[in-house]
Amino acid sequence: MQNLWVAVPDSSLSDEQTKRDKSAKIAQFARACSIFRIKRVYIYHDPLSQFEKEDPLLLQTILRYLDTPQYLRKILYPKMSQLEFAGILHPIKAPHHKPAQDIKTVRAGDIRTGVIVKVKGALFVEVGLGSLVPFDGQGPEGKKVNVKFTQPYPNLRAKEATELEIHEYWGYEVKEVPSLMKLLSSIEKTVVIITSRRGSYFKNIEVKLGERIKESKNVLIVFGAPKYGVQEILAKEGTTMRAEFIVNMFPAQATETVRLEEAILGTLAIINSSILSKN
Repeated sequence: MQNLWVAVPDSSLSDEQTKRDKSAKIAQFARACSIFRIKRVYIYHDPLSQFEKEDPLLLQTILRYLDTPQYLRKILYPKMSQLEFAGILHPIKAPHHKPAQDIKTVRAGDIRTGVIVKVKGALFVEVGLGSLVPFDGQGPEGKKVNVKFTQPYPNLRAKEATELEIHEYWGYEVKEVPSLMKLLSSIEKTVVIITSRRGSYFKNIEVKLGERIKESKNVLIVFGAPKYGVQEILAKEGTTMRAEFIVNMFPAQATETVRLEEAILGTLAIINSSILSKN
């Protein structure tokens, strides 16, 4: 299956007034991304909108926090203001969010997400089993890493798992980019879908889009800001939309606007049902 990516602006929270509402909105993003197997979330700078200085950091932090298994959160996320309302946010419960497990039941070949820990010069991983596991690899202490157990209990050992060894959906990564123009010019072997009210109706390009996706390794879906569309943002950056697919996912909408969290969930649902599930 193709790698599915989304791009959202750092002004995504500009239509919310309180940190509580912003946190809840980010959780909706995270849930939608996990439901539809998004592997990468790009956050690009919006040069047009006005928003609070802390909003981009809030967006990045909560997205990463919610993608992190619960047993690692206290290690990776000390008390911080961005997580003030983390306790009310709905969990993702993706496959890499493993539940508590008796260490004696771990088998060779099992995969878990962990954090590298150094004890007396030796490397271990904390993987939520109640005991550190020797780590056959390298990396700085505190690094989040996916590991594969190479020996079962009572001689547990682990190594870093490669992408090919992970056969389930294993969450998303979050990347910040300085501009949308730079993002679009840097990606290769990728079908770019720009969402816009001025675009073609999805049904009119559905067949062609499906054929292009079959030929490509990655799919990137770009969303605009609460107040400005992708076309306006790119124009401010000094360029125009040149993507092959500029798509209106909500023809004949009855509301004045489609909120970003609604656009992400609706768009991913339509594309998944129409195209990705058939490839």
